[in-house]
Amino acid sequence: MLLYGVRWPGVMICMTLYCATFLLARYSGEDTSGYSSEQTGLLLFMLPGLGAALINRRTPLSHALLAALAATPCCLLIGFSHAFISQSLLQELAWLTSAIFWCGFGALLVMLWRTLAASRTTR
Repeated sequence: MLLYGVRWPGVMICMTLYCATFLLARYSGEDTSGYSSEQTGLLLFMLPGLGAALINRRTPLSHALLAALAATPCCLLIGFSHAFISQSLLQELAWLTSAIFWCGFGALLVMLWRTLAASRTTR
Protein backbone atom coordinates (compact mmCIF):
# COMPACT_ATOMS: atom_id res chain seq x y z
CA MET A 1 0.00 0.00 0.00
CA LEU A 2 2.98 2.29 0.24
CA LEU A 3 3.17 2.72 -3.52
CA TYR A 4 -0.58 3.05 -3.98
CA GLY A 5 -1.42 5.90 -6.32
CA VAL A 6 2.12 6.39 -7.62
CA ARG A 7 2.21 6.94 -11.36
CA TRP A 8 5.43 5.56 -12.79
CA PRO A 9 5.70 7.89 -15.80
CA GLY A 10 5.66 10.78 -13.34
CA VAL A 11 8.40 9.13 -11.30
CA MET A 12 10.50 8.71 -14.43
CA ILE A 13 10.03 12.37 -15.37
CA CYS A 14 11.03 13.46 -11.87
CA MET A 15 14.06 11.14 -11.94
CA THR A 16 15.16 12.71 -15.22
CA LEU A 17 14.74 16.20 -13.77
CA TYR A 18 16.64 15.16 -10.65
CA CYS A 19 19.57 13.79 -12.67
CA ALA A 20 19.64 16.88 -14.89
CA THR A 21 19.58 19.12 -11.82
CA PHE A 22 22.37 17.05 -10.29
CA LEU A 23 24.58 17.53 -13.33
CA LEU A 24 23.73 21.23 -13.55
CA ALA A 25 24.27 22.00 -9.87
CA ARG A 26 27.32 19.84 -9.35
CA TYR A 27 29.32 20.17 -12.53
CA SER A 28 28.30 23.41 -14.22
CA GLY A 29 31.80 24.87 -13.92
CA GLU A 30 34.03 26.63 -11.47
CA ASP A 31 33.01 29.89 -9.88
CA THR A 32 35.81 32.42 -10.28
CA SER A 33 34.51 34.93 -7.74
CA GLY A 34 35.66 32.85 -4.77
CA TYR A 35 32.09 32.30 -3.56
CA SER A 36 31.03 28.68 -3.48
CA SER A 37 27.79 28.23 -5.39
CA GLU A 38 27.24 24.66 -4.20
CA GLN A 39 25.10 25.77 -1.28
CA THR A 40 22.76 27.73 -3.52
CA GLY A 41 22.91 24.97 -6.12
CA LEU A 42 21.14 22.66 -3.70
CA LEU A 43 18.08 24.92 -3.88
CA LEU A 44 17.69 23.88 -7.52
CA PHE A 45 16.61 20.46 -6.26
CA MET A 46 13.27 21.97 -5.28
CA LEU A 47 12.40 22.01 -8.99
CA PRO A 48 12.11 18.20 -9.39
CA GLY A 49 10.03 18.12 -6.20
CA LEU A 50 7.78 20.87 -7.52
CA GLY A 51 7.38 19.01 -10.80
CA ALA A 52 6.63 15.71 -9.10
CA ALA A 53 4.02 17.31 -6.87
CA LEU A 54 2.35 19.04 -9.80
CA ILE A 55 2.18 15.77 -11.76
CA ASN A 56 0.72 13.67 -8.94
CA ARG A 57 -2.04 15.24 -6.91
CA ARG A 58 -2.80 12.35 -4.54
CA THR A 59 0.62 11.51 -3.10
CA PRO A 60 3.03 14.31 -4.03
CA LEU A 61 5.59 13.85 -1.27
CA SER A 62 6.00 10.10 -1.69
CA HIS A 63 6.17 10.63 -5.45
CA ALA A 64 9.03 13.14 -5.12
CA LEU A 65 10.95 11.16 -2.53
CA LEU A 66 10.61 7.91 -4.45
CA ALA A 67 12.00 9.55 -7.57
CA ALA A 68 14.84 11.22 -5.65
CA LEU A 69 15.81 7.98 -3.90
CA ALA A 70 15.72 6.07 -7.18
CA ALA A 71 17.79 8.70 -9.01
CA THR A 72 20.49 9.06 -6.35
CA PRO A 73 22.38 5.84 -7.25
CA CYS A 74 22.20 6.86 -10.91
CA CYS A 75 23.75 10.22 -10.04
CA LEU A 76 26.52 8.53 -8.08
CA LEU A 77 27.25 6.21 -11.00
CA ILE A 78 27.35 9.14 -13.41
CA GLY A 79 29.71 11.02 -11.14
CA PHE A 80 32.08 8.14 -10.54
CA SER A 81 32.08 6.86 -14.11
CA HIS A 82 33.29 10.16 -15.53
CA ALA A 83 35.57 10.98 -12.59
CA PHE A 84 33.58 14.14 -11.86
CA ILE A 85 33.50 13.55 -8.13
CA SER A 86 36.52 15.10 -6.47
CA GLN A 87 35.40 14.54 -2.88
CA SER A 88 35.15 11.44 -0.77
CA LEU A 89 32.19 9.11 -1.06
CA LEU A 90 30.92 10.05 2.39
CA GLN A 91 30.92 13.76 1.54
CA GLU A 92 29.17 13.07 -1.75
CA LEU A 93 26.49 11.02 0.05
CA ALA A 94 25.95 13.88 2.50
CA TRP A 95 25.49 16.30 -0.41
CA LEU A 96 23.02 13.94 -2.10
CA THR A 97 21.10 13.51 1.17
CA SER A 98 20.66 17.28 1.25
CA ALA A 99 19.47 17.14 -2.36
CA ILE A 100 16.83 14.55 -1.40
CA PHE A 101 15.67 16.84 1.41
CA TRP A 102 15.30 19.81 -0.93
CA CYS A 103 13.43 17.70 -3.46
CA GLY A 104 10.95 16.69 -0.77
CA PHE A 105 10.73 20.30 0.39
CA GLY A 106 9.68 21.35 -3.12
CA ALA A 107 6.83 18.85 -2.97
CA LEU A 108 5.85 20.14 0.45
CA LEU A 109 5.67 23.68 -0.93
CA VAL A 110 3.17 22.58 -3.56
CA MET A 111 1.13 20.79 -0.89
CA LEU A 112 1.12 23.97 1.23
CA TRP A 113 0.11 26.07 -1.76
CA ARG A 114 -2.78 23.72 -2.57
CA THR A 115 -3.94 23.72 1.06
CA LEU A 116 -3.88 27.50 1.26
CA ALA A 117 -5.68 27.81 -2.07
CA ALA A 118 -8.37 25.36 -0.95
CA SER A 119 -8.90 27.18 2.36
CA ARG A 120 -9.17 30.51 0.53
CA THR A 121 -11.86 29.24 -1.85
CA THR A 122 -13.97 27.84 0.99
CA ARG A 123 -14.31 31.23 2.67
